[in-house]
Amino acid sequence: MMYKIVRKKELNPTVTLMDIEAPLIAKKAEPGQFIIFRAKEDSERVPLTIADYDREKGTVTIIFQIVGGATMELNSLNEGDCLHDFAGPLGRPSETEGLKKVAVVGGGVGCAIAYPIAKKLHSLGCEVHSIVGFRNKDLVILEDEFKAVSDKLCMMTDDGSYGTKGLVTNALEELIKDGNQYDEVIAIGPVIMMKFVCLLTKKYDVKTIVSMNPIMIDGTGMCGGCRLTVGGETKFACVDGPDFDGHLVDFDEAMHRGTMYRDFEAHAREESCNLLNKEVK
Repeated sequence: MMYKIVRKKELNPTVTLMDIEAPLIAKKAEPGQFIIFRAKEDSERVPLTIADYDREKGTVTIIFQIVGGATMELNSLNEGDCLHDFAGPLGRPSETEGLKKVAVVGGGVGCAIAYPIAKKLHSLGCEVHSIVGFRNKDLVILEDEFKAVSDKLCMMTDDGSYGTKGLVTNALEELIKDGNQYDEVIAIGPVIMMKFVCLLTKKYDVKTIVSMNPIMIDGTGMCGGCRLTVGGETKFACVDGPDFDGHLVDFDEAMHRGTMYRDFEAHAREESCNLLNKEVK
């Protein structure tokens, strides 16, 4: 099976979108699920959440941040090239049935995962308020896509270079104070962002779902790298999730474990840079 890249688009200097020809996955994919790819035969296996899918065209969209060796290798491929492996859909789909009014909160590249959920809710007739936050204007992605599926869109930047200056939690609190009663808040982004969204919604007693995909590694439950504590019980983000009740997640534990791989990732990035530079020469 060849998984051809039919479209490649740079969304910002560190984030790339690709449409991959994968008809069997496109047929079954749902928001919240993920795939595992290997760019080349000897590449690392990496899980990536499905950002969109087109059942008719038979394509699956992935959006990835270029952070380590594997994503650098993936980004070195171009339209017409093929990925060595592309397996999925994996994980449990996000639960969207029966929701009438939802706030979808996305942070940074997490917006790529929040978008398909907002799109699905919108298609089901749910009132969708989207709040998306980025560090600055240059990092903004998927603005038009969110506009198309949201009844209300709040664009936030940390430095005020675009949209409104402030954090996603500022916008969410304002909307709640304005009398918006949400069936659910769905928050997807950096672990620290999801933690603060949950602290806020707990105060107002609004059910909150978070996606714990930032801590996934193996994607099949075997490596235990995505272990987290939910309501005092051990869960695995890749097979029990990635969606969980945010008010039950031990975010501090998840954040601590997330920093354990930083040095290793930096080393892998350097190795990959050296390899890619050799290939260029």
